[in-house]
Amino acid sequence: MKKLLKEYQSWLIENKKFYEHLKNHNSSLYTRFQPVFDVLNHLHHEFQENNEYTEDIEKIFQVGLEYINLQFFTCKVYLEKTFNSDFHQFLSYDQVISYSLFVEDLKYELIEKSIDYDGEELEKLSNYLQEIIEEKKEIPDNLNLYVDSRIHRVIKEDDYHFTGIIDIFVEIGDALGIEIDEDLEYVVGEDIWLWIENSI
Repeated sequence: MKKLLKEYQSWLIENKKFYEHLKNHNSSLYTRFQPVFDVLNHLHHEFQENNEYTEDIEKIFQVGLEYINLQFFTCKVYLEKTFNSDFHQFLSYDQVISYSLFVEDLKYELIEKSIDYDGEELEKLSNYLQEIIEEKKEIPDNLNLYVDSRIHRVIKEDDYHFTGIIDIFVEIGDALGIEIDEDLEYVVGEDIWLWIENSI
């Protein structure tokens, strides 16, 4: 667990500015990442306070850290390579990027749970979103409806309910009594970042 905590502290320092920018611009990506970040931050704080943890807590921490690290990496690649580090241009496509990340989450979940789905249709949707991002195309006004309709075509089980990592961390946050909005200043405030930097 201590190794994971150090990895988390290093991750925080590396991603501080990016996370703050997402928050300050009310990005949909910030909303997407917030449940995972808040749970990790809560568990990190709890461990620092009492130095105790269970195997389940360690597993939650490991899964959350791996997930958010990969998601941030993908976003930062888009920012740097596709949008030439132009954050405002990146933000104009944040919703499309969020849909793209969602599709990847869905694909992982369908494979993991052996759910029958149309792989070709899902690949077409993924490619369509990637094309909008990479070619900086105009974003359709009804993109959300289009994505929803495509996903309905992908999944062949009528009663299937998708529960991704984000949803799971929302439930974990509820179980831990975390109020997502209540402690935002603590989560991204200067004091916590300075404390983290000094503890490495």
